[in-house]
Amino acid sequence: MEKHQYQSLAEFRYQIRLFVHFSERAAREAGLEPQHHQLLLAVKGFDSHGDGPTVGDLADRLQLRHNSTVELIDRMEERHMVHRRTREADKRQVIVELTKTGENLLEALSKEHLSEISQTGPLLVSALQRLIPAMELSR
Repeated sequence: MEKHQYQSLAEFRYQIRLFVHFSERAAREAGLEPQHHQLLLAVKGFDSHGDGPTVGDLADRLQLRHNSTVELIDRMEERHMVHRRTREADKRQVIVELTKTGENLLEALSKEHLSEISQTGPLLVSALQRLIPAMELSR
């Protein structure tokens, strides 16, 4: 690999890290751990065509083991941010849904995130645009 490829990769990674740092700080300022925020977003953003995500779906989205995801859901259920229900079509499956409290907190955090993205997104896009040609050269 050439020097500019490393520079492009480093800049892209740096821009991602800046956003992740912002996101973690915003979650903590809202009284959540970053994983709690990620869970709320994964529940709300899951494309399930009418039904919510299962614990397995969320474990995949969060890249956690099933039992770790269950513990995370337990903590958020204790805080009245999510609740569980059995899936109508298959009573063996548990669906996770946001409560009104979880919805409201996620909406506030999401507005902050979109505002941040509107400011910093162009830098991330620019870094990615420089990285793509660098990747093609290494093939």
